[in-house]
Formats: sequence, C-alpha cells, structure tokens
Amino acid sequence: MALSIISSNLMQKHCARLILFIALFFAVDSGMAVIFKHLYSGIYTGPGRYNYIKENRFDCLIMGSSTSTCYYSDIISKKTGLSTLNVGLDGSALIYSRCLLDLIITHHVQPQMIILNIDLFEIQKSAWSGNFYSRIEQFAPFFGQSDYINKALLKGKHFEFIKYLIASYKYNDMFISIIAKKINCKDREYKRGSSPRTVLKLPVDSKIINEKFSDEISIDQRKLELLNEFISVCKKNNIILIFVESPVYYPEQKMTKRDKKLEEFFLSIATMQNIPFIRITQDTNSVFKSNLLFKDVLHLNDKGSEIFTDILCKEIIQRELLPGNL
Repeated sequence: MALSIISSNLMQKHCARLILFIALFFAVDSGMAVIFKHLYSGIYTGPGRYNYIKENRFDCLIMGSSTSTCYYSDIISKKTGLSTLNVGLDGSALIYSRCLLDLIITHHVQPQMIILNIDLFEIQKSAWSGNFYSRIEQFAPFFGQSDYINKALLKGKHFEFIKYLIASYKYNDMFISIIAKKINCKDREYKRGSSPRTVLKLPVDSKIINEKFSDEISIDQRKLELLNEFISVCKKNNIILIFVESPVYYPEQKMTKRDKKLEEFFLSIATMQNIPFIRITQDTNSVFKSNLLFKDVLHLNDKGSEIFTDILCKEIIQRELLPGNL
C-alpha cells in the first residue's frame, strides 16, 4: 500500500514536471516566434524578398528557376515601358512559382503580365532529383496565411503539420540569415544581381553532357496539372501569361531529340490554352550557338543575358503582347 502511494506520488511529480516543461517550452517558443516574426517583417532581401514582393505591385513579374536569372528587369522595363521585377529563384520547382502566384494574388499585387520561364526538363519526374517541392520551404513564414501555401508546405504528408505546431519552426532555417539581413538592411528594396561574366569552356565534359542531356522522357502528371492550374489562375485574375524558353548550350549545336519532344509538349499546351510561347534557342537564334554567351550549358552569362533580354523585348513588342494589345 505504501509503495503504491509512493509510486503514485512520483508519477504525479513526473507529470507535473512534464507539464511544466511543456508549458515553458511553448512559452519560450511563442516568444521566439514573436521576435523572429518582427525581425523577418523588416527585411526585404534574402529570405525576406517575399515582403517586398507582396508589398509592391509591378506591371510584369518574371518567374522560374535559375535559368530565369538571364532576364534583366531593367532592360525589359526600359524597352517595353513595363515596370518589371524578376522573382525567379535558383532550384525552384514549378510549385514554387504557383505558391508565389498565390502570394501576390492574396495580397492584391498581381501584375498585368507574368513571364514564366520554361525549363524543358522541369516537367519530368526526375527534375530536381525527383523533388516535386524543391525550394517550397522558402514560404514557411507564411504558413497559416494561405490555404494553398499551407497545403504545399505540408507536401501531402499526414503528420507534417506537427512541425508547424511549434511557432518558431517557420523560421527554423532562417535564424542566422534573418539576423544578418536585419543588421545589414539599408533599404526596403529587393534587387537582383547580374549574371556572371565567366565563359563556358570547350569541349564540354562528357559527364555533364550525359547528366544534362539524357534521352529519358518521363512526364510528371502532377506538374502537368499544376501548369494547367497556373494558367487557369492567371486567366481568372486577368493576368497575361507568356511562356518563354531561354537558350541552352547544346554541344552539337542543335537541340537534342529529347528536348525537341519536350518543347513540342509545351507548345501543345500553349496552343491548347492560347498562351503565347516565345522560343529563344540555338535553333531559333544562331547567336546562341556561341559558348561565349554561356557560363555553363544551362545558363547564360552577363553578355548572353543582355542579348537574350533584348531579343525577348523585341519579340514581345513585335507580337503585340503588351497589355492593351491583347
């Protein structure tokens, strides 16, 4: 009987300590979340680029992954008369752009036009090493503010929401970056840098050729549905959507059979959905057969980016794709 009482008392003490620990944990967690939310709301570059994007309206936004870095906003703004911002992000999958679209619509700063850079390989299952949600974690600070972004962050996993019960988790991978940006933040404007001036060396390594230009074609149906959804949301919100395929350096000076098939695939979607599709490639513009315009096989360098952006502006103007013409 005495042992039972002692055991019961110990159990009560353990429970009381556990409850106290949990209470203290969530109190500290809530406090940290409030602090980091305040710090995050005051930065407009790096992880805080979304604060700038959702608080400023532009005529034209450019979306895509690292290949979209070749779009120079200042040149487009000057030659088309459209205030333009490049909001592409290295390594980002299509669902990242879809969440970005949701963010700007939710905050009522949707542009008149969106240029979506088309990476031919991105529609495949193998893109980003098979990571359908590549770079989606960038939207973690906005968990709870958008049903669509919430769903994307949970990645279809049943218990992923448990992470977000911890209030500070939303800033988990950004602590150091947020503090650094807050200390060095001198203005409230998000800016993009230029592409590097380095030049692709020839011959291209055979390992890179095999890795970047394989013959495999495996369309991810989820991405196809996502692309059609992206188009539908743009139409619903009266946003002019333009597909643009940027140049890739093909060592044999012509598009591979795989990429031709993938290009035809995107062209069929564009035709069916009545979306303008501007193709600026080695096949359409021979100037891009020069390795001097590339930093690597997938990305243009600074000089190549200038030439590409100039060609793009001429295409937009000649095709009468500017708002007011469509």
